[in-house]
Amino acid sequence: MYKFIPIFEFAKQLFDDQNTTKKASQIMEGILQAQSPRITDIADKMPGKEASNYKKIQRFLKQEDISTNLKRLFNEETEFVIVDPTEIERPGAKKTEYVGTLSDGETKGFWMLMMATPIRGRAIPCHFITYSSATLGSDVTSHNL
Repeated sequence: MYKFIPIFEFAKQLFDDQNTTKKASQIMEGILQAQSPRITDIADKMPGKEASNYKKIQRFLKQEDISTNLKRLFNEETEFVIVDPTEIERPGAKKTEYVGTLSDGETKGFWMLMMATPIRGRAIPCHFITYSSATLGSDVTSHNL
């Protein structure tokens, strides 16, 4: 599907060892195919069994510091950083503490603030942070606001 995107080569910029790079590129391909941030959707689109892919993704996220690795893509010489606040719906998350309500005041979900650095006409993600009305309600500090 994405034969013109060298995902493995891109992943080599983020991770130091070959094994981690291979796992990361498989997960990235799953993300592109699923077009969803949900782990179950990504695991379903990866080759192999969904249950083992789900565990692979969970282990990967526990072992790797994704935020720090993404910062490797930040280009300090750029004049600006692109920031995109995105609302992510979680209508079925009734017992999850970090899920609050979105801007409509009714739909359950949280916000993801994605930061990207411009490179040759493209926006390359270099950092992200998540917030929700529940997070802000429990810890209203100037850092969160």
